[in-house]
Amino acid sequence: MVSSVPFDILADPQAAIQELFNEHIQSQSTTEFSSFLRDRFKEIFGKEERLDLVCVFFLSVYSFIYLMLLFLKIPHLSAAYFTRDQLPSSTSSSNLLSSLPKLVQFRGIVQDTSASPELYLSQLKDGKYGGWGAHDAIDQPVDYSNLRECNRYWVVSVPGESEWVGQAFLEHKASMTPPRSHRNADHKFPLASTSHIGIQANVYSAQSDADMKSTDVVTFVGLFEAECDTLHVIFHFPANTDRKIDRVYPLPLLDTHESDHRTGTLRRELVSWIADESLAGDVHAAEWVLLSTISRVQSRHPPIMPASLTLARFPVPITRTVPAASSSASPVVPGPSTFTSTPTLYHVLSHLMPIITHVPLSLPLLNDGAFVPESKPRPRSESVDEDPEDELYSGILQLAPSTLCFVTDSGVTEGQINDRGVRNLRALQEVIRNQTLEYVFPYSGYRFETDIGCIVCTEGKKSALVETHITVPLEPGDSLSSSEVQQRLYKSSAEINLPPIEKLEAWRKLIGGAMAKQTGSIALVGGIGVSNEAAELIQEEFVQERQRDVKSPLETKTQTITTPDDLIHRMLIAKLIALSSHEPEVSIEVWKQMKDLESRRKARMT
Repeated sequence: MVSSVPFDILADPQAAIQELFNEHIQSQSTTEFSSFLRDRFKEIFGKEERLDLVCVFFLSVYSFIYLMLLFLKIPHLSAAYFTRDQLPSSTSSSNLLSSLPKLVQFRGIVQDTSASPELYLSQLKDGKYGGWGAHDAIDQPVDYSNLRECNRYWVVSVPGESEWVGQAFLEHKASMTPPRSHRNADHKFPLASTSHIGIQANVYSAQSDADMKSTDVVTFVGLFEAECDTLHVIFHFPANTDRKIDRVYPLPLLDTHESDHRTGTLRRELVSWIADESLAGDVHAAEWVLLSTISRVQSRHPPIMPASLTLARFPVPITRTVPAASSSASPVVPGPSTFTSTPTLYHVLSHLMPIITHVPLSLPLLNDGAFVPESKPRPRSESVDEDPEDELYSGILQLAPSTLCFVTDSGVTEGQINDRGVRNLRALQEVIRNQTLEYVFPYSGYRFETDIGCIVCTEGKKSALVETHITVPLEPGDSLSSSEVQQRLYKSSAEINLPPIEKLEAWRKLIGGAMAKQTGSIALVGGIGVSNEAAELIQEEFVQERQRDVKSPLETKTQTITTPDDLIHRMLIAKLIALSSHEPEVSIEVWKQMKDLESRRKARMT
């Protein structure tokens, strides 16, 4: 016999909180009620470990399904909670539009942590609990011993999250229009023209949010109060744990003794698909695209940053819409589809990467857009007389960790880049080179760490605006005419030949596991080691090259001198090759693959 407690809580969450509050008062516990409430709700709804235990101890199918439904039963916050125009078919209108707060969950990034804490009464008159949307008219003296603080955060939908990721959580996401916030908070979202949800999250337990910072991806569970766009958080947890299956390394396969062969085949099929669908058949360039997409920050000290990539000699679209230069103080920041022709590579990678954004560089965007977050006064409300407090306006580069930033510069035409444009380019370059982003505050600025991959498409031999770690000239098939190359590089998303969903999911797991291996709490840089045989070979080759440079100084004037930075670059590429194949370490075979890939790339550069 299963308990009906979860269903009772979902039916009337405020009554459940009041019951727990009474229990807490009677127990005379010294623990704060916010912590007590958080722990009890986590026991009922938030322990994902229960699903793992089901697999380990082989509980009954009925119990397994029930335990999964416990967490999934909490509805996801969607646009239906903001508007009367569209409602999920499975949700009662009278229930949604009730003035009582609803128990929901919301997965988003923390956009602003600068709001001042808010005071609330932890206990109201007649023994009622305070906080979490409970209100009471103050018509008697306040017991100041009941005053508590709650921290306030502004949280938005994950910028650039691919549709296939959201489908697992929000069944109605695609059909929903963005909510019209009464606070007019579009300036809080990095991609202003993209549908999104923005809310204020009130966190009542100070102990549970000490490490929460800007751009963290978090799932919040709490009571949503639509009248003020506020989510009263009961508990929260890092959201990347809810996609564990995509973070497995090495990739689990049915036939273990053929796993190496099958993983290698899966990788070759992925590279071939990227080349055929988006790079006019250039398999070599597709190899570098795959390595760049999985690359993450591997070390801060010494700095080993993601392998950013420039695809040079990338033809510009035949027809494009370039907005005229503007000096407007309120520019329209473009989203993923500003140009009429976006490279097909962006659409292809959107099917593979969980988070990807498109930054189509142009003079209006550079001169008028905001690339970095900036603290400014909130827009004045007509209903409030006092001066509004400062809040953080978002920038295009305020993105979640593991985001892939796809940059194109075909929209940059002749004209002048102003001071703001120079600072925007400097911010983009700083993210690529050092993985830090400046947050601008009055009279000061602070740099925060990022972990953003970057692929740049440019028509020239290299980008004139930003510099990346690797440059690979594009070489389409010889049998293709210029018009055919254009058509294949700029197909619409509807024209992409998608593989079966099983194959697509296997590719996503291949990429997700390689990315996760680099970001885990591991001692080895890059997540994998180097075999003893490969280490000896690498050391021997490096010593020989250095000796050659010393003995033949005249020859080296026309050649590139081998430096320790070259060795670091080679090691990075070798480890990315191993990671992309889900290999346990860099072997001699992987090292040879790296040397072959590098030699072919350098041959194209001449």
